[in-house]
Amino acid sequence: MTNNFANQSYTINAGSTLSGVSPVDRKIRIVCGRVWLTIAGDEADFWLTDEETVVIPANRMVVVEADQQTSLIELQTVSASVISKQNDFALATYFQKLSHKLTHAFA
Repeated sequence: MTNNFANQSYTINAGSTLSGVSPVDRKIRIVCGRVWLTIAGDEADFWLTDEETVVIPANRMVVVEADQQTSLIELQTVSASVISKQNDFALATYFQKLSHKLTHAFA
């Protein structure tokens, strides 16, 4: 199913996907369940469970797949400062993973 993430919430059945492009930045929050989330152009994917959140940027394809149970997600419009914090976190995570890989490669 492809949409523009216009609704405030979605129920995704186990193994099913929801994909689309939002015209604005949105924060996705997992109300219940477990989902896999990928954002076009991002190096990392996310596994999210109850109460975890991530910001999906505007105008980028996003795919959300429910794991082995029906999952409920909520979406909210967010401000630029929230996005900046998430980008800082993603960058720090990327460098942490890179450092770990390099440590093992040269060990």
